Amino acid sequence: MRREGGHMSMSKLTVRFEDPFWVGIIEVESEGDYRVARHVFGAEPTTPEVLRFVCDKWRELRFTDGIQIQVEQAKRVNPKRLRRMIEKEIRSSARRGTKAQQALAEQREAAKGKGEAVSRARREERRRERFAKKTEKRKRKHRGR
Repeated sequence: MRREGGHMSMSKLTVRFEDPFWVGIIEVESEGDYRVARHVFGAEPTTPEVLRFVCDKWRELRFTDGIQIQVEQAKRVNPKRLRRMIEKEIRSSARRGTKAQQALAEQREAAKGKGEAVSRARREERRRERFAKKTEKRKRKHRGR
């Protein structure tokens, strides 16, 4: 945790194995703004490598767009109630996974939408070109050329 201009900012790096590589999930939370980035390490990183990554590569990370989250005051919840809430969440059809996984999924969906728009435009352009060639060929044949 670190203080920036009067507000608290918290960063968290989780390194885990996602077959076949070791991946780092970086989460940054600041005043209800939540951002996530993903970095592929490859082979299992040593502690000095992770420290070097944090010191040298932090600014190069591409974080997701900020997601607004509600900052809640921590209050004690009855253990039985907590258990029921957890079971209800597991049974629900809501998206599963951590906030980081959900943010990365949203980023992938946004990129997918952009890619689909680009490919749709290319496909439409190719269709127009084929139509123009076919029309030109028909005109030439009609003129007897």
